[in-house]
Amino acid sequence: MKFTLDGKMAVAGHRGDSYNYYENTMSAFRAAIASGADMIETDVHLTIDGALVLIHDDTVNRTTNGNGRVDEMTFDELRALNAGDTACYEQIPTLAELLELVYKSDVTLNIEIKEYYSRENEDRCVECIEKTLALVEKYEMSERCLVNSFDAWVLEYVYKKYRKRYALHGFYPYHLLRNVSINPDEYLYCACIFDNENKENYDYLLERGIEPWIGSSVTQISKLKTCIEKGARLITTNNPRDIINKLTEINNGQK
Repeated sequence: MKFTLDGKMAVAGHRGDSYNYYENTMSAFRAAIASGADMIETDVHLTIDGALVLIHDDTVNRTTNGNGRVDEMTFDELRALNAGDTACYEQIPTLAELLELVYKSDVTLNIEIKEYYSRENEDRCVECIEKTLALVEKYEMSERCLVNSFDAWVLEYVYKKYRKRYALHGFYPYHLLRNVSINPDEYLYCACIFDNENKENYDYLLERGIEPWIGSSVTQISKLKTCIEKGARLITTNNPRDIINKLTEINNGQK
């Protein structure tokens, strides 16, 4: 499946609509869909008892009313936390809950695997990948789902085992990736460009058939237009509705 349309900049909600709602919550995901986002980006961690939960950080300290490492907490302990505030209670969602929401829509899903490879963590890393893909398969979402990681070991594992069944999302320049053993040019569908002012980065990816994507640091309409002109195909944003409005303004101005 192609995740962007020729001539149209696609929009992904970064952890849902994380500008107007608490990040990686069901409210943020629903709002991103309602805003017209083409894609939802989220982060998957594995609990100590093997559950797949959606939270960005290694700890719950920043985004909940609790403290502690995700990989040292049980699913029940995590679900007891508040990922919102006193007036807006939010539970940490599961990947299954998000898939249940997304598969009924036309929205695609970008799943960042947050378990990284080390010799000590290899089993957990593989467990997280395999459980994630098994759930994606259960919901028949493999053609509407990307796998994303800053750890090239994760991406290479999926590539070696599943080949082109899953679109893989990396980061460019490639020194941003850890544990690289295969040139990412071989397997990436897309790469998020961190130095998005440099046209050479876009050209490098486009020449190799890899889509250049940009991240949430691009919020100004002038910079958004510049990135599009350089070849950006998708933006991951905290505020999907705002970016969609700006893209409409850009497109109207180009007519």
